[in-house]
Amino acid sequence: MAERLYTMKDVVELTGIPSTTLRFYDKKGLLQFVRRSVGGVRIFTDHDIAMLRMIQFLRNVDMPIQEISLFISLYMQGAATRPQRMELYRKHIEQLKEDVKSKEEKLSAASFMNDLLADRLKAGETENDLPLTILKKDIPEEMRKFFTRNEKK
Repeated sequence: MAERLYTMKDVVELTGIPSTTLRFYDKKGLLQFVRRSVGGVRIFTDHDIAMLRMIQFLRNVDMPIQEISLFISLYMQGAATRPQRMELYRKHIEQLKEDVKSKEEKLSAASFMNDLLADRLKAGETENDLPLTILKKDIPEEMRKFFTRNEKK
């Protein structure tokens, strides 16, 4: 069976990936697997479209372009690079876990501050007084490190 070939327009219609994004990926070296015609027009195959879907997935899980580029390069080198690709992906998962932990810490601190300020307003303090009335002792021990992160020693 002959390999099916697609133009950029076809790929946009098939994948929903905008042509501007495809050009951005190409400029960043992520489409190194895509062939070009004699006239320089990109020619995509079914395999290329599968690769684009993989790139989109990696972007959707916030993998940086540089890491995706490395991932694609390793993939193109074949099965022997599978351990390296798995390690790259594992490291990215660890980074996502760290990001989630950081976001949870920020959410906890913001919620604490919101509750504290709401309580102070209910107690009759004015909004202008609020930042002045929050003392280190008002902040729970487990949150003090977060609130004092940028203080001079």
